[in-house]
Amino acid sequence: MSVPSPCCVLVGAAALAAPAPRAERPEIVIADFEGETYGDWEVTGEAFGPGPARGTLPGQMVVSGYFGKGLVNTFFRGDGTTGTITSPIFVIERRHLTFLVGGGNHPGETCVNLIVEGSVARTQTGPNSERLRPATWDVGDLAGKTARVQIVDAHTGGWGHVNVDRIVLADERPAVVDDRDGALAKAMESVRAAAEKASRDPMRPAYHVRAPANWINDPNGPIFFKGSYHLFYQHNPFGDQWDHMHWGHVRSRDLVTWEHLPIALWPSLALGEDHCFSGCAALDGEGQPKIFYTSIGPREPECWIAVPEDDDLIKWRKHRGNPVLKESSSTVKLHEWRDPFVFRHEGKTYLVHGGNLNASKGGQAAVSLYEAEDQELVRWRFKSVLFVDASASNIECPNFFPLGGKFVLITSPHRACDWLVGRFDAAAGKFTPERRGLLDASDQLYAPNNLEEPSGRRVLWGWIRGFRGGMGWNGCMTVPRVLSLADGALVQTPAPELAVLRGEGHRAGEARLASGAPVASPLEGECLEIAAVLERRDAKAVGLRVRRSGDSSRAVAIRHDGETLEVSGTKAPLKLGAAEPLELRVFLDRSVLEVFAAGGRTCITRVIYPPPEDQGVEAFAEGGSGSLRSLEVWRVRPIW
Repeated sequence: MSVPSPCCVLVGAAALAAPAPRAERPEIVIADFEGETYGDWEVTGEAFGPGPARGTLPGQMVVSGYFGKGLVNTFFRGDGTTGTITSPIFVIERRHLTFLVGGGNHPGETCVNLIVEGSVARTQTGPNSERLRPATWDVGDLAGKTARVQIVDAHTGGWGHVNVDRIVLADERPAVVDDRDGALAKAMESVRAAAEKASRDPMRPAYHVRAPANWINDPNGPIFFKGSYHLFYQHNPFGDQWDHMHWGHVRSRDLVTWEHLPIALWPSLALGEDHCFSGCAALDGEGQPKIFYTSIGPREPECWIAVPEDDDLIKWRKHRGNPVLKESSSTVKLHEWRDPFVFRHEGKTYLVHGGNLNASKGGQAAVSLYEAEDQELVRWRFKSVLFVDASASNIECPNFFPLGGKFVLITSPHRACDWLVGRFDAAAGKFTPERRGLLDASDQLYAPNNLEEPSGRRVLWGWIRGFRGGMGWNGCMTVPRVLSLADGALVQTPAPELAVLRGEGHRAGEARLASGAPVASPLEGECLEIAAVLERRDAKAVGLRVRRSGDSSRAVAIRHDGETLEVSGTKAPLKLGAAEPLELRVFLDRSVLEVFAAGGRTCITRVIYPPPEDQGVEAFAEGGSGSLRSLEVWRVRPIW
């Protein structure tokens, strides 16, 4: 992980309200760690550093959810350090002992202990998250006894640290509230603070959907509602690496130009959430939108619902009936259960989740199926294991939907994404694949999600990953892709609406291509759309070079040899006869390259980092003569 910037106080977390003290029984603060040293606390080892940390330490993901400026953070010099810190003796004079805890989930090794009469009377480990969350012990049975609080770091592996703050004795449990407005305000402020740095990166995509700043991954919940496209996405507002999963939000009227909207979902720390993982959006039986997502915390994964408070889908609240499903809701044991996707078939509503059946040992990646039992879509029952993939260890972000008289399953199995086309037996709850392929030959496209328009058209986005960190932004979405079937195979084509972004253009007519004699376009640039038709003839290979240097010594090659399409080192099978035309659609957006070949039968997405001055475009042949039927190049206008 890269070094994140210092965090704000209580960044992105639910608010833990201070207990309302009774006049005769005020709360007793055991420690708030606001001083420069640990005072009278006894320290052993090196993990605790010279004094309370001031937030995030070097090399650590962003720490959040603490009070004031200081906290205990044993990531001092990394996870390899160990030690303990023990409070002075105090008397248990209140009913509850409360504190905030984060860090590693290693019971007995990264933990907070209550020591009474020399023994551990209570213990609490972390949630494997840098977000501190509240913990409360009922210590009424220990009233009047002397005690000490001990914080332990005895683990040297991953998540080998613990974060602790605000240890308090109180008669009442603290009033814990889901601070939506405060959490979102802090998240948005963090994004605003990072925006200037992100804007200075000359390689940042200009016409792809992206966050205003910081980290973005999976597209979530695409939906068309009341004349607008809404696209949500996994988002860390507090840094340009993965952590603190929120849902960002953009909106478009035309599928091409987008506007940033306020962050939609936040982890509700007070409700047991550390992250809002991926999911979908769907209309319930009354036509009202709902977000379905995986709620992640120190418990089994749960499927939660959020509902909008306005028709612009800007403000959301967590449904009072959450969770609507749990990992254990199935009659079979599922592992890594997450990423709900809702679909409809023959008047019924279903939902799928990804995961596996054998703790990711391999060969039993699975998609589970659930059926709705009410129109509100809050009651579900497990129906079956829809599909098991023997070629993968786990499935993330399954998309399952009808298309062209068949059913399509798209999976993200921790590598390049698969598509499968086949038959869905709704009565048995089983999917039988008939054709299979790669959605994109590159694993730099991952975790796609799609929506169905009122017309029935299916539009898909994928997450493009593989960018450099430390730039104030990281990740973007693909251009919108229209899905269809051809000869039983899944086809992806760029949404035709993208043509409105075309600016100045140039068309080259037919020409002979020979080795060492490429045909260059006079129109160059870093943000381009390109359409080309080539024939290999007797050449060994033909293709395009983009981001070509002025002396032709450097370029990013799109090359086809009759059997294989290769883009910047990534290869995909594509068999064409010598005289069969190779059709290419290329979207170049600074560091992003999306290539659609053979009418969308083969797709390759790549993140590239050519020198900024390299902006040429040319068609070429190798080892013989080919022909160029046409080459069209357009500048593409930015949308941000």
